[in-house]
Amino acid sequence: MHIAFFSSVVTDGKPTSGFEIANEAIVHGLRSLGHKVSVIGFSVPRQNTPAHEDVIVVDELNLENAAVGAMQKLGFVARALQSGLPISASKLTAVGRKKLDEAVRGCGEIDRVIFNSYQMAAAFPHLLERPFGFVTHNVEHVSASQNAISANSRIQRWLYARDARLLKDIETSLCDKAQYVWALSAEDITTLGLLKEKSAVLPLVAPFEENEQAVGEKEFDIGMIGTWSWEPNRVGLQWFLDKIVPNLPKDFRIGIAGKVPETMVQQSDNVEFLGRVESASEFLDYVRIVPLISRGGTGVQLKTIEAFQAGLACVATSSSLRGIESLPPNCAKADEVDEFSSALVDHVQRSRAQKLPYVNGRQFYDMQFADMQDALVKGLNRLV
Repeated sequence: MHIAFFSSVVTDGKPTSGFEIANEAIVHGLRSLGHKVSVIGFSVPRQNTPAHEDVIVVDELNLENAAVGAMQKLGFVARALQSGLPISASKLTAVGRKKLDEAVRGCGEIDRVIFNSYQMAAAFPHLLERPFGFVTHNVEHVSASQNAISANSRIQRWLYARDARLLKDIETSLCDKAQYVWALSAEDITTLGLLKEKSAVLPLVAPFEENEQAVGEKEFDIGMIGTWSWEPNRVGLQWFLDKIVPNLPKDFRIGIAGKVPETMVQQSDNVEFLGRVESASEFLDYVRIVPLISRGGTGVQLKTIEAFQAGLACVATSSSLRGIESLPPNCAKADEVDEFSSALVDHVQRSRAQKLPYVNGRQFYDMQFADMQDALVKGLNRLV
């Protein structure tokens, strides 16, 4: 069958953000079932030309806050207030309906429609005239509410709270109208109040590379990489720096890769902010233990999936393990500060003594991918 997969950001074959990695996985899952999938949406300036002929770019838009200046951010807010939409969805309305409709017509006959997250459906409601399936990556209104609580300024708090109110109505409407809904965790299905017969958990995978784990000297005892400007990630990193690092031995070397907010400062001599690194996988090869430090949010943590696929030793919070049913033997679960700190110390010491078990992530990937295909088939059979 021919599936139209509407996504605010299209896939280009080289995903970098968590949203793009999830999109690539879902599209690959659909195509591996033998379906033709036309991905319809927008590209962002940093992306490459899409590698697949069935990726339909409506237009290029600068959608990412981290890539624009203050004036453009103000423009995003103004457009959101004018349109009555959440900020993320309102950005798409910079391109008119006519251009989108031309792209859809160019795809030919369509058998099934899937909306990947809420943005395209919210920005272009006329697309909802067809029956559709809906992939919800997060419970967006809950995430926005949590961001409002942790925001650093009154304006940010107001904007997040506004988004939360709008998103709750949008998500409720999309879940009610959809013939089938895929969520990324069982918790999200419960929060959204989805009926069992019209919803399923959609396990995710990350791009898999069959690499052997690096042996020899480790540069960092503890290390992590991320987009730390994203509010949930910032909150987790701040918790780690404020609460966990003071409990760790001073001889533990801690490396944090990825750009951190300017307001975040190094408070300990054994913590090193590395900025952007050329290769995430190469950086993590020389790290003993990866802390998975999510403190809230919804959906799943792709950092966790990537870590498990790579066979990395971890200490993870419960929030980091949403959507994961079983833990590998080199991962410990901990939530409280003392418990998390102790688990990190134990894992580092065992790693130094070469007493942590080796884990091949291929088994985890294969299991996740098979379960993802099963969930996709179940939902596609309900779409008309």
